[in-house]
Amino acid sequence: MKKFKQTLQGLLFLIAALPILKPEPMTAQNVMGAKHLAMGQTGAAIPSSNWSVFSNVALIPTSENNVSFYGFRYIGIVEITDMAAAFNYQTGIGTLGVGIHRYGFNLFSENRFVIGYKNNLGYFHYGASFTYTHVYQGGIYGSAGAAGIDAGLAAEILDGLWFGARATNINQPTYGDTDESLPRELAAGISYRLTPEALIAAEVVKDVMFPLSFRTGVQFEMIESLFARAGITTQPETYSLGFGYMAERWEVNIAIQQHNPLGLSPALDLGIRF
Repeated sequence: MKKFKQTLQGLLFLIAALPILKPEPMTAQNVMGAKHLAMGQTGAAIPSSNWSVFSNVALIPTSENNVSFYGFRYIGIVEITDMAAAFNYQTGIGTLGVGIHRYGFNLFSENRFVIGYKNNLGYFHYGASFTYTHVYQGGIYGSAGAAGIDAGLAAEILDGLWFGARATNINQPTYGDTDESLPRELAAGISYRLTPEALIAAEVVKDVMFPLSFRTGVQFEMIESLFARAGITTQPETYSLGFGYMAERWEVNIAIQQHNPLGLSPALDLGIRF
């Protein structure tokens, strides 16, 4: 029994470490929120999202304060779950965003703390964020941390048509004294509100280590305040769908993602505005 338990823990460690050892199979860590997951992990050009501190700091909402909580369980395994929270606060000199993210379990975990700032000049929006990432590996492997800087730009080109772009870890940080670097990527995309009820988004994402990924998603308001969403990605190949409900002061979103070949992963988030 002890040998079986050790073997199982080793297997879970390898699965949990995939986003660090081979990041392309699991990419949901960079874009938080069930809404974004359902829309094919798009987010670089979707304005006023509660989770923009992760997806594009230039698009942090400026009309209200909010706090959100998110959970995503990779292929149904409790030991490899994403948990995150985001807080956005309006000030007299711009908008602040704070994000916390944890992934993994006792043998392997990655923890991130993000603080960002955004402002705008008319229709042009800009922002930057500081991220500290700490990775812990059980046993004799120890832990290490690294600090990264992200930047984001966005603009409303026409009424309802947005362009957005982000650059991740532009300072090329590495963990501790090692040569293991944090993922560095560029993302650019557009979103367009076809009608008051329909939104589409598309973007391309390029990690410096991996092939170009294309992502696209749609959102449709079926009845007042009730939304349906769907999306796809390439590199890796995923399909997703979800639903959301938005009330005056709160919202809830659910999503499920099919990753080929890993399987189904559910997600849930809750947001509160004040």
